[in-house]
Amino acid sequence: MKYMVQVFLLVFSFSASASQLDNQEINKQATLSDLSSLNWQNRLIVVNNIQNEKQALTIFEKHVDQIDDRHIVWFIIKDNKVLSNYSGKLSESLLTNIQNKYQIGQAKVVLIGKDGGVKSQFDFVDLESIFLQIDAMPMRQMEMRH
Repeated sequence: MKYMVQVFLLVFSFSASASQLDNQEINKQATLSDLSSLNWQNRLIVVNNIQNEKQALTIFEKHVDQIDDRHIVWFIIKDNKVLSNYSGKLSESLLTNIQNKYQIGQAKVVLIGKDGGVKSQFDFVDLESIFLQIDAMPMRQMEMRH
């Protein structure tokens, strides 16, 4: 009888662990509808209706390792469409939520810190300047030390 109780507890603990893993996997695939869910995990670059969004995309694609190292998720907004390196799905309401919260002007590039605050705005994608600004941030300095 004691043995059966131990087996039951062991099976129950495996079931609970599997359930937690399933929930974590579901959360990874959750649809992104608001940028605030990325706070404290990612820095954000939002590119809003610049003339040459293809050039911006090419720049981001050329610097994938540096972008990943700095925990950057980027969004390119053009003609009510959003392109991103975000690994999950993007909600149809994401564009409206970005525009309502940050009120980004036309032809602007905005850097948003891990705290959710706007750090700077640019007239074009200037990753060198963005990387320098990020690397000077205290949280990034701590990341680089570890």
